Amino acid sequence: MSTTGRLTPPDGIREDHARPLEGWRRHASPLGLVVFGAVIGLAMTGILGHERDWRADANGVVLQIHAPETTRSGEFLEMRVRVTSAAPIGELAIGVEGSLWEDLTVNTLIPAATEEESANGEVRFVFAALAADTAFDLKVDLQVNPDIVGGNDGRVTVYDGGRALVGTRISIMVLP
Repeated sequence: MSTTGRLTPPDGIREDHARPLEGWRRHASPLGLVVFGAVIGLAMTGILGHERDWRADANGVVLQIHAPETTRSGEFLEMRVRVTSAAPIGELAIGVEGSLWEDLTVNTLIPAATEEESANGEVRFVFAALAADTAFDLKVDLQVNPDIVGGNDGRVTVYDGGRALVGTRISIMVLP
């Protein structure tokens, strides 16, 4: 502190460093607002991430899949599969073609399958019997690995034991 009662600034700090700014330097740059607005605009269009429903029905069985159609590398995503059948299914199994989940890490599968098997390029999850006119819901939490370029596509098929009942092809675009 100096003899006049004012604080002495540290070495290298001048009076003009503490003076209020004037003109454009006084306010934040409008460029930040423009960039923020552009990101919000892109998010509202769904270009950077978009969910979709796929549906197929055959043999009295309806397969519905809800998953992102567009996502980004490194993101977590949820895929929901619903199966309903007019007739009972003795041994419900859901097959996922390997190309759909290539370079995706499966974190959670609810409910857990009673059996898991791999055959003919697909992973098959076996569950208990499904009563007629009853919905079966499967929730899968996945994470997109960074080495996916472009995206994945593959078929999801519903089986009664080894007999295919209904299936549909889905695709997930992965942005960097």
